Amino acid sequence: MISATAPNTAARAPGSIAESRCLVIGAASGIGRATAERLRRSGAAVIGADLPSADWPEGHSGPSLPLDVTDPGSVATAVASAVQTLGRLDAVVNCAGILGPVASALATPVDEFERIMRINLTGAFIVSQAVLPGMAQAGYGRLLHISSTAGKEGVTNMPAYSASKAGILGLVKSLAKEFALSGVTVNALAPGNILTPLFGQVPADQQTAQAAKIPMGRFGTPAEAASLIEFIISPDASYTTGFVFDLSGGRATY
Repeated sequence: MISATAPNTAARAPGSIAESRCLVIGAASGIGRATAERLRRSGAAVIGADLPSADWPEGHSGPSLPLDVTDPGSVATAVASAVQTLGRLDAVVNCAGILGPVASALATPVDEFERIMRINLTGAFIVSQAVLPGMAQAGYGRLLHISSTAGKEGVTNMPAYSASKAGILGLVKSLAKEFALSGVTVNALAPGNILTPLFGQVPADQQTAQAAKIPMGRFGTPAEAASLIEFIISPDASYTTGFVFDLSGGRATY
């Protein structure tokens, strides 16, 4: 296997997002769906992936694959299928994740904590292991994981979610250093309150409390997330790796 520090400079890198071949994980709804749609409009070749049980929206277009981020075999099979279909993977956006129950730490069972960590954090590691070798061998790649402001500052009654999203930050920074000389960038996006089905699971009183923390005075949209994601995974974003991009309306810009 080629070293992560020795890119294959003979491989052809995309010159623009329109020339990029992308896999979006968690593409059936929310930020993942908006990202896949935007990338397709920009001319990129995109495959969306989500759980076999995912409820894809009516009118969904474009190829899709079943993928369970907690299962290394499922991820490996989906990645291999995407590479076979597209010829290569220039960019992977991992939006898979769950909120879990909104409950105090003392009321959160250990097995539930571990389930959330398995999906949100271990799943990100499994995806990374599946896609980074091919990108490093090609000498080009963009990997983006979705974290959260909860991972930066912690959110009351979301101990597992906050811990899992904090873990993604450390994972991304470690991987970015390991692959820094390979032509591959590894970054994270930390959304605040984005109007997705996931955020809809947050109790109304907690939504109100979180809204008060946003300097812009409003929640974000999946389309705004997709716009930023398109830049992060584009060839233009060539000198930023191991970074956590803010998407919180000014709430958590550190």
